[in-house]
Amino acid sequence: MIFYIADNHFGDERVMRLAKRPFRSVNDMNDTMISLWNKKVGVADVVYVVGDFAIDSQVAIKTLEQLNGQKILIWGNHDVYLDEQAIQYFESTSTICTIKDGAYSVTLCHYPLLSYENSVCGGYHVFGHIHNNPQDIATKIISSLPRHLNCGADVIGFMPKTLQELICLKEQAMSF
Repeated sequence: MIFYIADNHFGDERVMRLAKRPFRSVNDMNDTMISLWNKKVGVADVVYVVGDFAIDSQVAIKTLEQLNGQKILIWGNHDVYLDEQAIQYFESTSTICTIKDGAYSVTLCHYPLLSYENSVCGGYHVFGHIHNNPQDIATKIISSLPRHLNCGADVIGFMPKTLQELICLKEQAMSF
């Protein structure tokens, strides 16, 4: 099975405050997100981490060693802090890529894009970066685009989701 998540920011206390995450401490956040991940993801599953995985290489390695599944990193702006030792825990890395998930074309990029491969042919765009920030102009624009799916941890319950789950979350959000 294929899963998606962005903006985990393991070990990052600053993001806990900025995104108003509901955890008592960084350790509580890390432990909860690891537990939720492993309840959902099996060892043979694939997880696309759509950027901003951890605050540094030490935290990244410690966390990656505990997480189920094959992990593929789509580079985010905070991933520049990861060194080669941490990067080797990912099956591969990319800045942007388009994959097949079942019958669907899915373009993955940390940043929300207005146009992407197969956007006019029913494809989906899965991204992160904007967290749950209502002040970001992208939040306002993306909210009306049905095939743009924010997989940021803050908006998907802090656990990886399948494409179908992301689509359902988007449909629920658009029905309000």
